Amino acid sequence: MIRIVMLAIALLVSSVSMAQMPKNDNKEFEYKAQNSVKRAGTGDLMKRIEKWGNDYFKDVTSFTISIDDSTKRYVEMDVVESMVESHFGVNRTHKNRSLSYHIKFDADRKDYNYSINEFYYKALEVDHKNRETQLDAKLSDIKGAASGSLEEEVHMKMEQVIESFSKALEIELED
Repeated sequence: MIRIVMLAIALLVSSVSMAQMPKNDNKEFEYKAQNSVKRAGTGDLMKRIEKWGNDYFKDVTSFTISIDDSTKRYVEMDVVESMVESHFGVNRTHKNRSLSYHIKFDADRKDYNYSINEFYYKALEVDHKNRETQLDAKLSDIKGAASGSLEEEVHMKMEQVIESFSKALEIELED
């Protein structure tokens, strides 16, 4: 009996702790946080952000970066990246997939805020009867059998992006 209770508790904890994408007040997916680097002079952090973006997204489908020269604080990135074909269970396959999103940094010396939002997903969904459905919408608006797995996949991708820039922004650039 104790083993059954322990197993039930373990299953409950693991299902509750599954990765979920955070949502903003509009119920759209958005990652937001504040962070600081150990050392950075005025403008150094902006240069690090720009370098990271250009290096990290060099192989994506589309990448644009804009830097607000008037305030020397804001860096914005628009990313469109293709995704590999994915099978969601035995019933659904997503082909010709792409994910787009927006990243904004607000940097002030060694402190910065970031937000990652405006997630948009495109794919051709093929079900077990070979019926095709074109998905082309905000990620938060996509509902269906594959949406939970899709959100988990994107969440893992965003965790990698955040980890990457968190590490890269600590590295001082050489002149």
